[in-house]
Amino acid sequence: MKWFKKILLLGLVLSCFLTTACSNLTKEANQKDTWAKIKKRGSLVIGLDDTFVPMDFRQKDGQLVGYDVDLAKAVCKNLGLKADFQTIDWSMKETELRNGTIDVLWNGYS
Repeated sequence: MKWFKKILLLGLVLSCFLTTACSNLTKEANQKDTWAKIKKRGSLVIGLDDTFVPMDFRQKDGQLVGYDVDLAKAVCKNLGLKADFQTIDWSMKETELRNGTIDVLWNGYS
């Protein structure tokens, strides 16, 4: 009976290890696929809240400005990408990321 418990425990540990290892491989593959899509598209879709003064907000003329906007544009320029800003409902930020509506979150999130 002790032998059976040891085999069962070993099988459980091995299955946990394999599940973890495979999920990490899938995650890495998804990250590489995402970066390849971004590079091919030539732009980074940036989700932000445009009411977060002084980080991201709209001027009276509707232009999006702020520290985060300037920083995102500089980072995208350095990466050779266009910054494509997408205003989102901040309470849905994780959903927007998971669904692929946006590539990154830029403000108020650390």
